[in-house]
Order: sequence, then C-alpha cells, then structure tokens
Amino acid sequence: MSTALDEPSFKTGKPEPSPRDAGPLTLDQIKLAIGDSIQLQFQSDVEPSRSFVTLIGYLESQSVIVTTPIINGSMMLVREGQDFVVRLFSGKSAYAFTTSAKRVTNTPYPHLHLAYPKEVRGMVVRGSSRGRIHIICHATAEGGRGLACVARDISIGGALIAVSEKIGAVGTLLTLKLRVKVGAAEHVLALNCKIRSVNASRPAEDEKPTVLHGLSFEDVTSQDTLVISALLYQNLISAQEAEG
Repeated sequence: MSTALDEPSFKTGKPEPSPRDAGPLTLDQIKLAIGDSIQLQFQSDVEPSRSFVTLIGYLESQSVIVTTPIINGSMMLVREGQDFVVRLFSGKSAYAFTTSAKRVTNTPYPHLHLAYPKEVRGMVVRGSSRGRIHIICHATAEGGRGLACVARDISIGGALIAVSEKIGAVGTLLTLKLRVKVGAAEHVLALNCKIRSVNASRPAEDEKPTVLHGLSFEDVTSQDTLVISALLYQNLISAQEAEG
C-alpha cells in the first residue's frame, strides 16, 4: 500500500527549491479543525479513486470521523476494512497517512469511522516553493476579457503564466482556470488571482514572443491548496527519480 504523499506519474519538470519533509507526527499534533476538507484515496488493484470529504471529528487512539465520500454525484459504497490513503493540508504543511474503514453507518447521516493513524507523514510546503510545469489554461480578467495561456510554474502562493499579449496591468484581478493531474486523478482549478508583475519574455529563435504575468493567488480554498501541494510534491519525487 502506498503511504507517501507522492504519486510520481505526472512529470512536469524539475521544481525549484524543494518542500521540506516535516517527518512523522501524530494526528493530534496537526491541530485539525472540524469542517476541514481532506482527501480519501481508495486503495484497490484497479485505478484508485479519490474524493474530498469533511472532517467531523476524531478521538485519539479510537477513530477519525468523516462524511461518506461522493464521486460523480453518487455516494460511494464503502465496506468495513477497506483501506485508504488520507491526504490533507493544514497551515503550511501537507500530510498523509494510511487507514481503513472501522465503521460505515448512515445514522443519523452517512459517515465513516476511520482507524486512528499510528503516525502521519508531513511535508512543509513554503509559499515560495515553485514547481515548473507546462499546463494550457485560461485567464479571464475583470470585465470578462479572456485569453488562452500557459502556466509555466506554480506554487502555493501563485503562478507564472505566458500569454500572447498583455492581459492586464499590475494589480488587475483575474480568474485562472487550469486542469492538473495528480496521480491518476484530474482536478479542475479555478483560482482567483492578482497580477503582481508583467514582463516580456525572451523567446528562442523558433518561439513566438509572449508576455509573462506573475500572479498571486487570492483566497485559495483548502481543497485547491491540497491539490497544488500534492502536485508540488509529486514533481519533487519525479525529479528525484529522474536524477537516479
């Protein structure tokens, strides 16, 4: 069973300075809050499924209680004893642990009791840690003006996009939509951003000139933060594997 935060199948290039491994922790040390979003990955011989669920609560050494996962609008059929990898984001760190379903119940509402983890693996993700990527996306500025673009790198705090023309001045608000793949799962992100810098690129002889826009993310949800942190960590593992 996989126990790490990583799923090194989405190779997007070597990242910038890497996130720092926070080492093994206890769940109580993370200081989770009721209502936090966490991701369940179903462990099976076929392609694993993932779903975000809501933390209802936990009791040390007993269980972690979450809402029953819903995928494609349907409640997942979970059997007792089924194994999961749990991923979550708290503060500036991403965490993961393995668990299994201890109790599945629909009373008074659908929820699961997961086995309390013996340890949790953590990784500090600095806002400045950037992963180099090449993802086609779409940016829509204030007023509805939209342009296709390419995201060249991404971090917890922002991204660098290349656009065929200037989409706005520094301080302009825009929405960046992109599809990222973490392991076998695809996620569509719609991120509220602010333009922090605008610079002309220096293209190679066979490239068209583009305008680089440095963006900061505004009011990112915990789910989107978790997806971005998993992508950064995945890129890090892929780069380490490539180096041998």
